[in-house]
Amino acid sequence: MRVASYNMRFGGSKGTGNPWQQLIADFAPDIVFAQESFRPDSYFSPDEMALFKGCIWAGVPGVNWGSAILSRRYSLEPVSLPEYEGWVVGARVSDIVIDGVTQSAMVFSIHAPSPGPYDRAVKRIFDEIWKKWDKTPLIVAGDFNVTTAIRHPTEELKNSTFEINFQERLRREFGLINAWQALHPNQNLPQTLRWAKDRLPAYHCDAIFLSHGYLPNLVSASVESSGKWAEISDHNPILVSLA
Repeated sequence: MRVASYNMRFGGSKGTGNPWQQLIADFAPDIVFAQESFRPDSYFSPDEMALFKGCIWAGVPGVNWGSAILSRRYSLEPVSLPEYEGWVVGARVSDIVIDGVTQSAMVFSIHAPSPGPYDRAVKRIFDEIWKKWDKTPLIVAGDFNVTTAIRHPTEELKNSTFEINFQERLRREFGLINAWQALHPNQNLPQTLRWAKDRLPAYHCDAIFLSHGYLPNLVSASVESSGKWAEISDHNPILVSLA
């Protein structure tokens, strides 16, 4: 199973093509978690859209973009967090196949709402997820607007106290691991956001978190930043594969 998470930045930059179409064509993900996306059916023809088995999208009030979960393989039963309409969408999936075994899971696409403070919003979002969580495995992905992994002491940017405690909470309360860091434990964090005010530091605010039970099946995790993926958005797609 391949999973992708991507903040498209206001629906995708003009002149660089259709971000949804390119994401599907380049990476063939089974589930896509998207942020700052227009309605998914605005990127695909009706015939193309009919190929997707599951689609959930909600718009942020007052703007024309929001968060989405889209899947060609899996049906999605919506799970709503009304306080964060458009910023967070969730679903129950009853037929995910991992290691040849069909199982249930809960999945969430998260975009920590602007303006901040982001740490307070992220805490409250997970408080709400806790209320909805049925204790099946979780896949939680998106743009958290806080650093989503533990940095090495040599890195230029440092973790805040909240970020360290946030990682600990995800591990202890939800059993979640950062997929990229699990496979790259001795590497500095890659850049997932090229912030307009300073495009050089390795801001790492996007992530795909998985229940620790998926760790034996975690095959690959990457951040795509080359070619057009450095132009379509100020964020980079994250890709994770499970066997």
